[in-house]
Amino acid sequence: SVRLPGLELRGEVLGDATQALAVLESAQLSGGRIVVSCKNLIRVDFSAAGSILNWVALRQAEGHLVQFQDVHRLVAAFFNVIGINAHARVMLRAA
Repeated sequence: SVRLPGLELRGEVLGDATQALAVLESAQLSGGRIVVSCKNLIRVDFSAAGSILNWVALRQAEGHLVQFQDVHRLVAAFFNVIGINAHARVMLRAA
């Protein structure tokens, strides 16, 4: 399992999520699990979710297992609709 400081999505991720995902690019490792904290994530819009989906699909193709932790229920439901959880594990925030 890979836990790097700062490996998180936070605040509102809107529009092109390239900048938010650039921080996650630091996790260029050979296989293994990438754990991304979402405990400070408030909102993700449709465009940003598409960018996240593409990023996760690429990491999966590289042999990584991506896990989003502490995801708000509404964001998790949105990730499910977009298809992100077909490529990554989405763990709900404790109530």
